[in-house]
Amino acid sequence: MSLINTIFEMDDIRLDPAGSGGEFGHVKLNKKGSFKDFYKVGSILGEGAFGVVRLVTCKSDHSKWAVKVIDKRKVDPGDHSLQTEIDILCRVKQPNCICLREWFDEPTRVLLVMELVTGGTLLDHIVNSGHFNEEVGRKIFRDLATGLEYLHAHGIAHRDLKPENFMLSSKSPDASVKLADYGLSKILVDPAGGNERTVCGTPSYVAPEILRCMTGNEETYNAIAADAWSLGVNLFIILSGYPPFWRHETNQKKLFDAIGRNDWSFDQTCWKDISVDAKNLIKDLMEPDVEKRYTVKQALQHKWCAETASEKALPETLANLSEFTHRFKKAGLAVLFKTRLTRLVTGLKNTGKRLIKSPRGDDDP
Repeated sequence: MSLINTIFEMDDIRLDPAGSGGEFGHVKLNKKGSFKDFYKVGSILGEGAFGVVRLVTCKSDHSKWAVKVIDKRKVDPGDHSLQTEIDILCRVKQPNCICLREWFDEPTRVLLVMELVTGGTLLDHIVNSGHFNEEVGRKIFRDLATGLEYLHAHGIAHRDLKPENFMLSSKSPDASVKLADYGLSKILVDPAGGNERTVCGTPSYVAPEILRCMTGNEETYNAIAADAWSLGVNLFIILSGYPPFWRHETNQKKLFDAIGRNDWSFDQTCWKDISVDAKNLIKDLMEPDVEKRYTVKQALQHKWCAETASEKALPETLANLSEFTHRFKKAGLAVLFKTRLTRLVTGLKNTGKRLIKSPRGDDDP
């Protein structure tokens, strides 16, 4: 049995390698030849733990794509995160989500041919444009919420929503925003998102109920509702240029305490130029009571999201975003942690790090 069969074998989902068609599993394994029969390989676009991402050109129509080359020898068969990310990529087909064209299974590697996005990360795009207003922020939010609502409608929770996982399709001013990085995403057993136990995400963006699960005060949480909270945190950052719990970003314990107390406000001067409707939507998404919290679908129907917003320039937000992106790049890339829920999180000092903990000590998903 090839390693790829091990990678795609899941507890509750099994991907049909032949491609059964339909809305889920629409991406098929190419069995008509080797990867190099179809694509010309170009420059390296990026590197990761399991391999590299390269620019490739389709030989038949000369279209440009990105290929993620996964070295099977570097994949631990017991680590299901890569398995799940690939499975989700094979299932997602929506303009505001990074999508997969096809994939190849070769003796020593798996090759994922993905759409090429050339606009960079969202915050870099905003800062480099040199201009920002609330209407720009509204359009960005609509794209993000539309992509996330698609995932939720199809039983997928993203679980790591943050600015560095938002990509621009191109450098065009009207480029669409796309959700990326499904490394912590989950195909939900309960499509409504309930009864999740694994604590995961990036500390500054996690919902308070996830932290209550981490400390044992709650046994389960709703992953879809937790995504909605994280979306609210990101809207706060997009409109102000700084995170809502910025006072505690350098101290993990104080950060978690602040999230648990819902200790954030619109007290900085940049908020005086932001509409009441926008601030109300943030409050609705960052509502600590899960039962009262807005869903992503409700957010898309909110007055602020549905109507044109102010086009007044927001230079303070732009300056804040520039500083925020600089600090993130200086901090470095996120690191994934796995540990048991019964252990307190005391060793995570960098708020850019991702946290994942399983209450049973097993690998999730």
